Amino acid sequence: MKRLHIRRLFLALFLLAGLSLQAQEVTYIHERDIMNQFTTMETGKGSLSPAWYYNAFHKNYQKDANVRNKLLYRTEVMANTMKEVNEAEKIDSSYVKRTKVEALNITSRSSISDMSWTLEKSKLDRKMELFNKNINHIVSYGGSPSDYQSWRNIYNCLEMAIKVTHESYQDLGMRKKEYLAIYQDIVKRNMTLVRQLLYWNSLKKGKKFTENDTKMERGSSNTVIAADAYRRWQAAMAVDGFAGSKP
Repeated sequence: MKRLHIRRLFLALFLLAGLSLQAQEVTYIHERDIMNQFTTMETGKGSLSPAWYYNAFHKNYQKDANVRNKLLYRTEVMANTMKEVNEAEKIDSSYVKRTKVEALNITSRSSISDMSWTLEKSKLDRKMELFNKNINHIVSYGGSPSDYQSWRNIYNCLEMAIKVTHESYQDLGMRKKEYLAIYQDIVKRNMTLVRQLLYWNSLKKGKKFTENDTKMERGSSNTVIAADAYRRWQAAMAVDGFAGSKP
């Protein structure tokens, strides 16, 4: 039994080895007809075979197969490609120059290199601080909480405008222009608020005066006031000879 089993094993190995050799032989079989067709299509050299097959089924193709090869098209494509090299180099050079310009633009327009902010920051901060103080006086000067909130919203908008301008992608000249416009707006609104504060304050004092029913206090009595008026009348009439009259 063991010998039979071993014989079967050797037979199986022998068959596998034979199949492997056969597969390798098939892989490396050289087909002359296929090679001729491939060479004709790629370079135009050689001839199509078998001739009887092409005469029977592909006679028109056989007549000019050597002329219609891929080598001609490759050469034509290569020539056209070489013509585009100079144009491609020009485009590449243009893009390189544009990239350098944009790099400078990015550097000059970034918030890190904002020289206008360095020059205008202190001036804007001072006006915003003054504006903020006046807003905080609204309620104490007679304004309502809604008035305070309205002016506080204006302050927040101006503060956001300054921040956005500082962080925006603009050149130095444009940033400078925007900072000056915001500064003028702050000054204008602050003056409007000051006039409003004075108005509210006057209304508050008038209301307080009315509620307290305060009377005006005179510095002199009626007798003294009348005597002073009489003396002024005498002085005015002295040119007509009444200066010597008794007071």
